[in-house]
Amino acid sequence: MPPMPPPPPGIWCPAITLFDPATDALDLAAQSLYYAHLSRSGLTGLLILGTNAETLLLSRAERRELLSLAKDVCPEGFPLMAGISGHSTAGVLEFLEDAGELGYKWVLVLPPGYFPGMSSKEVIFRFYEEVSSRAAERGIGTVIYNFPGVCNGVDLSSAVISELARRCEGIVGVKLTCGSVAKITRLAGELKAEAFSIFGGQSDFLLGGLAVGSAGCIAAFANVFPKTVVRVWELWKEGKTAEALEVHRKAALTEQAVKEGGVAAVKYAAGVFSVGRTGVEGAEGKVKMRRPYGELGEERKRAIREALKEVAAMEDELW
Repeated sequence: MPPMPPPPPGIWCPAITLFDPATDALDLAAQSLYYAHLSRSGLTGLLILGTNAETLLLSRAERRELLSLAKDVCPEGFPLMAGISGHSTAGVLEFLEDAGELGYKWVLVLPPGYFPGMSSKEVIFRFYEEVSSRAAERGIGTVIYNFPGVCNGVDLSSAVISELARRCEGIVGVKLTCGSVAKITRLAGELKAEAFSIFGGQSDFLLGGLAVGSAGCIAAFANVFPKTVVRVWELWKEGKTAEALEVHRKAALTEQAVKEGGVAAVKYAAGVFSVGRTGVEGAEGKVKMRRPYGELGEERKRAIREALKEVAAMEDELW
């Protein structure tokens, strides 16, 4: 079996999920417009069913609907990655089956963390070995997703990640939402970029990651200002470091206001500044989190709108 290529470098967006505020069901018409909009924004690719998609609040059927929809509305050949995280190996393999049937080339998988005290190195290795080997049989590359904040503190070290990459031929990358540039440095020193892509899990340390060997980032903030995040990447690739840093600092300070509110804040900001560009009517209502989770208070919403004004003007110019 020839080695599977890693996801291409650049800026990826973990697309949010839009719901009908009256029924709490998926709003597939609005979602279709949103996926298509993001695919035209200059992003390298989309992650469908990441954390900000509220994936673990969706049924298997709903997950499959979103994976299928993205395939239908994004341009042919546009890079797509499927999130297949779950709480058991059996469940993850079911999600893998759906992604494979729909033609996805890469899947993103959190480590088992529902019972963190039992998530030993042995358990983690057994899990990724089984998932990645089954994915490889379908010609799908596996990307490790390290996010202690949603895994009850389970945090994979760079040593564990590199050992997994060496042991499992099907593992072709990692998303580091732990925010560790040091891990990027160490992984880039051990693993070849042509075989393993290292992505930051947020855009506010994009330049730090690129400076030590990352492939880019898979960042929720790209839902809000995709072209601005892409611009940082482009300036860096062009060797315009000072310009890249100027844009990056402004974006990072703005992202801080969004990160403080978690997924609800990301979705609200996207509703105000990005989803509205798609022609979706009533965008602010469609970006509410799925029940039982609530929306932000009016004071927090005003603070986000105010904090994002400067970068919103930059984004407007880039469109």
